[in-house]
Amino acid sequence: MEGGVGISSAAAGRRARSRGASVEDDLRRMVARELHDRVAQTLTGMLVDVENFKSQQVGWNDVLEQMDTIQSSTRQVLSSLRQLLYELRGEVSVGDQFTDSLGDLITRFEQRTTIAADLDVRPGWPEVLTPPASLNLYRIVEEALANVRMHSGARSVTVVLESRPDGQLAVTVGDDGRGLDTDASRPVGLGTVGMKERALFLGGRLRIESEAGVGTKVHAIFPKEFLVPAEEAAATH
Repeated sequence: MEGGVGISSAAAGRRARSRGASVEDDLRRMVARELHDRVAQTLTGMLVDVENFKSQQVGWNDVLEQMDTIQSSTRQVLSSLRQLLYELRGEVSVGDQFTDSLGDLITRFEQRTTIAADLDVRPGWPEVLTPPASLNLYRIVEEALANVRMHSGARSVTVVLESRPDGQLAVTVGDDGRGLDTDASRPVGLGTVGMKERALFLGGRLRIESEAGVGTKVHAIFPKEFLVPAEEAAATH
């Protein structure tokens, strides 16, 4: 009996350590995603802006305007780091109105770039999402827009939120840029990995369609019941 108890305790200990290691791995991946989405891409954008600015013939007013932009971006990085710290403490929030938050993101994107940006919320898109859905969909769109800004050479981008006849919800970010290399053998960037992980976390899937000279579309598709509160989902059936 004593030997059996000892073996059982040892097995329980191994299971506990395994669960702890899994939680730590999940936490590391989450922190890596958040640091990339909120901090690294903003800093990269700042570097691109500065490099472009250095190659231009400018006056003092242009210098002041660029300094204002850098100052605003620095505040954004600090704000993102603070928000990440809050979320690591369990205080996750993107706001109760997902579409309003997304509209603000797209407005800021258009103001900081020369790329025309639109948000198309189609009939049937739910008014309320769960907090995890709001946060992760917001980050997916944010990353897709960062890729448009830095890699696409696009003139315009449209974000579409729609409810499909098959009961699924879809978020699409499409641009008219130069297109991407979607060859499966090509190394996948951390941003793309992060978008796919966020989609999987919500029980959905993400795919990227692109054609040279035509543009790129990022499609994120989810069963509706995975994104809306249970009472909201029940009311629509």
